[in-house]
Amino acid sequence: MLFGNNKNKKIIALVFCFTIIVSSFLGVAAAKKLSMTGLGAKLGELTSTDKYNPSYGLLNILLLGIDESGALCDTIMLFSIDQYSSEVNLLSIPRDTRVMVGSSHVKINSTLGIGKQEVAKGKINEPEDYVISKVKEITGMPIHYFVSVNLQGFKDVIDALGGVDYDVPYDMNYDDPTQNLHIHLQAGYQHLDGQAAHDYVRYRHDSNGRSPGNYVKGDEGRIEAQQNFIKEVISQKLTGASVAHITELYKILNKYVRTNFTGADLAKYTSLITTIRPEKITTYQLPGEAQYIGGVSYYIYDPVATQELVDTVFQPRSAADYDIVNDHPIGEEPDESALPTDAAE
Repeated sequence: MLFGNNKNKKIIALVFCFTIIVSSFLGVAAAKKLSMTGLGAKLGELTSTDKYNPSYGLLNILLLGIDESGALCDTIMLFSIDQYSSEVNLLSIPRDTRVMVGSSHVKINSTLGIGKQEVAKGKINEPEDYVISKVKEITGMPIHYFVSVNLQGFKDVIDALGGVDYDVPYDMNYDDPTQNLHIHLQAGYQHLDGQAAHDYVRYRHDSNGRSPGNYVKGDEGRIEAQQNFIKEVISQKLTGASVAHITELYKILNKYVRTNFTGADLAKYTSLITTIRPEKITTYQLPGEAQYIGGVSYYIYDPVATQELVDTVFQPRSAADYDIVNDHPIGEEPDESALPTDAAE
């Protein structure tokens, strides 16, 4: 199930899949090179993130897509990697999700701006702390890392990777001068550079309102297209052969990314993240429904259904569950007592 709303910036979250996963797929040598430097902007100490515990089994990373103002999170997505199966589950949290701040209700996308106010008051070190704390309240899940990035980073990463070959399913023609957004793509298999890829993933309908194919479902259709595009990029580009792009990608990371994910972390988790494949990625939406309250459009999440989803999907399992012999938790030597009997012999 995929999330949707009425904004045109949802792809920003998927940039994270490029910035962290792309870098990870460049290989151990590249990761070690990055481990000697920073990764993204230098941050103060975060109080809301959790230290990763190998026995937990899931590596949870929060993706934040930031709008042009720098005060709103237009995309919030929790990226969870299972250390044993390398399965990836993405939990999308709609930007209009209603949360409490003090005695008032606000949309969760505004909590970044509120976080900036708290930083100015000296109450927290980084504005993302505020967003992270709200996501943890909603999901009850630990969050080990966060990554925030803007739309330009998406285009630059695609260009750095040499573009992507992709089968555009429909003619796409959309113009919005207020956003300086002009999309004109022809259907068919073609090579997309950063700008063309940006146009494809932002398309929702034509200027005349035509919504071809799955786009009739609105933003949900667009997100399906975005997910398909991401998987194709992973399939084509995220290999050790891409190590030649490491210098350029590193520059993009430092220019457009804020994260507590360090180069040393990248080296530590490379063996896990390089096992990710498109078929192992599944996307979910925070359970709930859109409602107008006091004339304001909110997304009201369902705490009972959310807990059921977390309990069903976002729970770690043991190595024995997967009958894995050679793999073991991140940062630990194999625990033979946790493996099947024949594996320990």
